[in-house]
Amino acid sequence: MKRRDFFAAVLASTFFGKNAFGEEYSSNFVSVSGVPNVAEVERECDAIIFRLIDRYGTPKNWVKFPVVFTGGGLGYAGCTFYQKPRVTRVEICQSFEKSRGGTLDHELTHAFFFYLLDNYFSLFFNEGVAQNSEYNQRERLRQTVYRRASNGEFVALGRLVERRGYDGSLLIYHQGFSVVDFLIARGGSAWLYSFLDSLTNGDDGLEDCLRRFYGYDSFGAFESDWNRYVEEGQDREGVKPLF
Repeated sequence: MKRRDFFAAVLASTFFGKNAFGEEYSSNFVSVSGVPNVAEVERECDAIIFRLIDRYGTPKNWVKFPVVFTGGGLGYAGCTFYQKPRVTRVEICQSFEKSRGGTLDHELTHAFFFYLLDNYFSLFFNEGVAQNSEYNQRERLRQTVYRRASNGEFVALGRLVERRGYDGSLLIYHQGFSVVDFLIARGGSAWLYSFLDSLTNGDDGLEDCLRRFYGYDSFGAFESDWNRYVEEGQDREGVKPLF
């Protein structure tokens, strides 16, 4: 089966209750455990993946991986584990109902982009794009961004974009979310993917990629534009689009 036909068959299965091989529904992307309603959760996982495909594009390769609902107690809401060239597992430490539109979408976005970019990539943008997938949390996140920026809690973006680890402040999540939100408002989701692909797999650095894809003469000009976006209430309709 050709890859395009395969993905079309999986899309049909999301709505008609059978997988791409005509069997009773089971996901072609993940295998779910830790919940009683496996078929329902696998169908939701497929729907999440297809929303991501619609926004960003189709990964060249995909290796099915387990999504394990642990029931909590691990000190985090969810986590995605990689061992290149594949995702090894996703852990969700919440119930399916609580994670839907939030943590489940967040962690599957990490997995999706690992396959889409065929590589590890910037922690700052990785968390930013995953936060952006949490559709039930977007308005709350925008309110958090505005409050933290207004209170002077944010730091210069240059201190975050090259970070390789986390700290307890959640700045990499909140500022990362807001930067991705702003870039999508400017150029759309597919254009953001092209930017991230060039940044991850090309030879240009961040400043050159911002110049080539978004027209900024410098990183400072980009940061000033983003700061203005936050100060003016993060109104995506008010952002000047590239196209």
